[in-house]
Amino acid sequence: MFYIRNRNRLTVFCFLFVLCILSCKNTQAEYSYTETDVPDEISERAYNFAELYALSETEYKLGGQDPVRAAQIDCSGLIIMCYKYALVDTKYSLLKADMTANYMYQNASTIISRSELKKGNLLFMGEAESKNISHIAIFEKEENGYIYFIDSTQKDSNGDGVNDIDGVSHRVYKNDDKRFKAFGKMRVKY
Repeated sequence: MFYIRNRNRLTVFCFLFVLCILSCKNTQAEYSYTETDVPDEISERAYNFAELYALSETEYKLGGQDPVRAAQIDCSGLIIMCYKYALVDTKYSLLKADMTANYMYQNASTIISRSELKKGNLLFMGEAESKNISHIAIFEKEENGYIYFIDSTQKDSNGDGVNDIDGVSHRVYKNDDKRFKAFGKMRVKY
């Protein structure tokens, strides 16, 4: 009797162990994906959505990720939302739903040279005297020594205490401006 009871326990234990292993294996398969650079046509679509944000006079708000025609969005929220819209009806999705500029630089982009930039690619930026990535923008074009882009920021550029830039806008810097830290292509999964 004692032998049969222990044998049944052993059988139940083995069954549960195998079931656990199989369920773990299936769970891993559900979360596997392929990661790749976003196709250029999707980057261009993302840029077009950034233009909609600019035309909607969207204001800057740290942490904001509101949809188009919304009130407030920050720099990384602008990039995330533009790419989310651009990826609709494709097989692709963002690697993460919420990312900072620095996270995108380190984990969700392929770094490219300035000469490889195409509309909708990423501009990683920061303070001129720093190496840190603290800002991100979406590239439009490079022309006559200048880089044109769209971003979301608050800035008192003339020092009078009033933000003359507040929200999503078209901007331009010289192509050798020290605030440009790196250039990239968004990484996506499918």
